Parts: sequence; structure tokens; C-alpha cells
Amino acid sequence: MKPYNKEEPKKIQVCRMFNNIAPYYDRICHILSFNIDRFWRKRLVKLVSERKPTYIVDIATGTGDVAISMATNIPNSQIVGIDLSEKMLKVAQQKIERLSIKPNIRLLCEDAENLSLSSNTFDVVTISFGIRNFENIDKGLSECHRILKENGSLFVMEFSTPKHKVFNILYRFYSKHILPLIGQVISNDDKAYKYLPESIVEFDQEHEFTKLLQNNGFDSCTSISLSNGIAHIYIGVKSKI
Repeated sequence: MKPYNKEEPKKIQVCRMFNNIAPYYDRICHILSFNIDRFWRKRLVKLVSERKPTYIVDIATGTGDVAISMATNIPNSQIVGIDLSEKMLKVAQQKIERLSIKPNIRLLCEDAENLSLSSNTFDVVTISFGIRNFENIDKGLSECHRILKENGSLFVMEFSTPKHKVFNILYRFYSKHILPLIGQVISNDDKAYKYLPESIVEFDQEHEFTKLLQNNGFDSCTSISLSNGIAHIYIGVKSKI
């Protein structure tokens, strides 16, 4: 699935989409999730902090909320934030400078499926609500595996569709009718907020994600359900080299 058309590569369209909605992204996320996304990110950062990592890569860092939270809450952490969208990174940079945590975070605008980072270097890689936007998920996971140290951990937080029948019906109605309308009014990009909920359904139907992790060299793969299955945190540990 692609945001705008069938002709252009997905990553080009995803980059353009997030550049379009960057000024409104945080506001829309908090409104559409009723601020639940803040609690999900706190849960992720708590899980990451338990590993006591020093060197961390936050892929699809967007406007930087997860990277900033990790820099603030994990002592001595050094974080690289990666994103395709220059305008999302610009928002992240403004937050970092405003909070005076610049030395802890370095931002890079590049493709998560072809990282410039060195192999076997990082303790943790995080991806929050970005993996379903990859053009080639296996290639992205392979890159995560490559840059992690032995026994390093990958944390992927991603939307899913609730399994409870009634809750699933309500969630799908909200995602199909309410979410795009609010997104269009605030950001003036109707296709972006049609693509995002549809991409969630496609991702959830097409991928048993823990199996994808195992197929790309990760062991001890687990998943944690958030808010009745609206989202999950997937965790995998890099196999011994």
C-alpha cells in the first residue's frame, strides 16, 4: 500500500507525506489517540531502560518524542535518531534545542533500509509506529540486526487491530470515518489520513511479526499488547554471531 499513487516508490511517497503533515503531526496524534500515545511511549521507554543501554538508534524517529524521552530517562545514553523526512527531523531538532539535550541525540536523515551506521555497534534499536511504512520490511529488519551488538535488543512499537469483536468494530469505524476527517481538517492532507489507518489493517493482516523477527535473526521474540490490542510492542534479541 502507498499513500498517493501506484507509480512512485513507497519510500518517496512516505517521505513526502510526512513532510506535508510534519507541522501538525504531534497535535493530530495526541487528538486522535486521546493522548494514549503518550502512555504507550512511556511504556516503551521503560522497557528499553531496563536493558540499561548506552548506544541507541531510534529509527523512524519522526518528531523525536521517543528519542527525547530515552535521552532524558536513560542515564549516559547516546542516541541516533533516523528518519526519511527532513521536516519531521526539523521539528525534532527544535524540541531538542528547546529542552537543552542536544549532546545526547544526533539526528540523521536517511533510509532505514540502507543505514550508514557501523555494524555490531548499538545496544538497542527502537522503531515506533514506522515499520509498516517501510518499503521492504525484511530489509529494514536485516539492517537493524546488522547494527546491533550481539545480544542487543530491537523494540518495535506498532499499531494493530483489536481482536475483541465489539471493540474491533468500533475501532474500524473510528479509523475509517473519524480519523481521516480530523486529519484532513487539521493537516489538509486527506490521503495521508486515509493511508495511515488502511496501512494498519494491511500490516496486521499480512504479517505475523514475531515470525518476521525470527526470520531475520532475532531470538527470544515476544509481543506486548497495548490498550486492548490497538498497538503492540514487539521485542527481539540479536542472535549470537
